[in-house]
Amino acid sequence: MAVAVCLTVTSCAAADGDGASGSQGPKGDADLAAAKKVVDTYSKPTAFPVDQPLARGLEPGQRISFMQCASPFCALLAQLYGMGASTMGIAPVDTVKSGSSADAVQSALSSITADDPVALLLPAVNLGSVGTSIKKIKQADIPVVGAGVMGGPKQGIDAPINGPLNYERQGTILADWAIVTGGGDANIVWYGNPELDFTKVSTEAFTKELKKNCPGCTVRYADIPLSAIGTTAPSRVVSDLQAHPDTDIALFSSLETATGLAPALRSAGITDVKIAGSAPVPANLQDMKNGGIDAAVGLDAGVLAFTQLDAAVRLATGQPLTDAQKAGEVPLQLITKKDLPADVSKGFSAYPDFVQRFSKLWAKARRAH
Repeated sequence: MAVAVCLTVTSCAAADGDGASGSQGPKGDADLAAAKKVVDTYSKPTAFPVDQPLARGLEPGQRISFMQCASPFCALLAQLYGMGASTMGIAPVDTVKSGSSADAVQSALSSITADDPVALLLPAVNLGSVGTSIKKIKQADIPVVGAGVMGGPKQGIDAPINGPLNYERQGTILADWAIVTGGGDANIVWYGNPELDFTKVSTEAFTKELKKNCPGCTVRYADIPLSAIGTTAPSRVVSDLQAHPDTDIALFSSLETATGLAPALRSAGITDVKIAGSAPVPANLQDMKNGGIDAAVGLDAGVLAFTQLDAAVRLATGQPLTDAQKAGEVPLQLITKKDLPADVSKGFSAYPDFVQRFSKLWAKARRAH
């Protein structure tokens, strides 16, 4: 069963029905105009993050490593790194697979450190549990390029791609989408994954925006463990919604948690809850095409992966990062079914021509090979 937690003064209900949901102000009290402005702004993609070409590429024999986590999103990144390496004309990225436990992550990072790559591509690990391993990587002068890691240079992450700023935006966008969708008396549940550092960042941004623009909305917070994704998460969410039948909107800090949820909701006869979340994986996008998910803050996985490779080469060769790479920005867009391409197997892309864009930016790096 999901476990509900209160992160702010906002009231929340326990997932087993012990608590009492509540609102932050009078029912129907919402700044719909402000919420709609945010929704309209992010219904178009944010800026492309790389605006400077590479002056040179890697030397023959130099390799980049990727610590692949156990989630489907990491598997998607591995595919995209393959595309990126081929486009740039460099050696394939060395992939070291890791489990979900801190020990498994540390073991994988130790293996990568021993391999001595020119850069490490690091997914959304909890820095608090692997700080010692990151310190050893930095002592070995291996640049680290994050993908959803909640830290920057002070924490050993040289390029925090898809960093805290992006997750703050995601939480804000989802809050305002919920307000526009449900009105000033919406009853919302926010599902987070406590093991992921970015959950705290997006949750705090969501809570702040909801409190500002909809003090009359009701909200509660429920945790879904990372180990439940792809297994018991759908049944946990169904049980939670059955225990709280007044819920109008279910939001996910990581929409990957909702993988398999659409058919589970149909089987349970739950048809009137709006579903949205951040960073949909291909399975989520297919559910959106089929009507099982209403909206998502689309994270451009292709641009993310290629931007990471670009940053890794810049760091390995002494070239400056772009401003967006320093800030951790990658394209975001609030999407619905109408925004989806026919083929969603490679995830969402705000810039479908991203391969061509990077091919031009990498022309000098590619000619070196």
